[in-house]
Amino acid sequence: MKKLSLYLIAGLASSLVISHPTQAATLGKNLIVNGDAEQGQGDPIGNAVGTDIPNIPGWNTTASFSVLKYGATGFTFTNPFGNVVGVTLPSVDVPGPSNRGKNLFFGGADRASSSASQSINVTNLASVIDEGKAAFDLSGWLGGYATDRDNISLNITFLNQADQSLGTASISAPTPEERNNVTGLFFNSTNGSVPIGTRQINVVLNAVYARGRVSDTYADNLSLVITQVPEPEISGLSLLAVSSLIVWKSRNNRHIFH
Repeated sequence: MKKLSLYLIAGLASSLVISHPTQAATLGKNLIVNGDAEQGQGDPIGNAVGTDIPNIPGWNTTASFSVLKYGATGFTFTNPFGNVVGVTLPSVDVPGPSNRGKNLFFGGADRASSSASQSINVTNLASVIDEGKAAFDLSGWLGGYATDRDNISLNITFLNQADQSLGTASISAPTPEERNNVTGLFFNSTNGSVPIGTRQINVVLNAVYARGRVSDTYADNLSLVITQVPEPEISGLSLLAVSSLIVWKSRNNRHIFH
């Protein structure tokens, strides 16, 4: 009876695996899961730590990395001098993406650096990648609070079949000076070629704490898109020029040998 139960459990596990296959990477579509932070609940206050931090589908997190609601109420705390200080967080109308939804990524309510990461399997794009015809576009809205120097960056690492790094790319939030000490999120992007041999892409949101009661690092609408580089087109005029050059060289060669 025990063996039968084990077989039934094993069979059930197998059926679950079959019924929930890994999603294949698709050319021309955003490969970052939950890149807009809209899946799951956002923290409406901004003080969530430990088990109170909302679950973030698609991401593995460290420290107090969290998801925040635009317009979170903020909170107060008593500093070492006995003063009650208020923590203000991004309002619903801060600079940022027009299609921002309700939530944004947040470095967290602790005085500490944090991160969120996920891995993307691109094995099914191997034929395009290994012919050197795959290009990537990495983009996102990244930002911070007023004069605070907490900073967030979006980093990707291209890995081969043996999990060895083939290259990296990243974008970062502007410094306080670059955003004129304005609280908000600002667009940044980079692009390039996917290294030949890439089978996996690791994505990491790295929130670096500098000062203040919370890690004032924000991100939203993160995107990683892989496209196939089109074959170069040769126009009729170009073909005529090449043909003329070949004829000219042929005539010159005849002249030299005669």
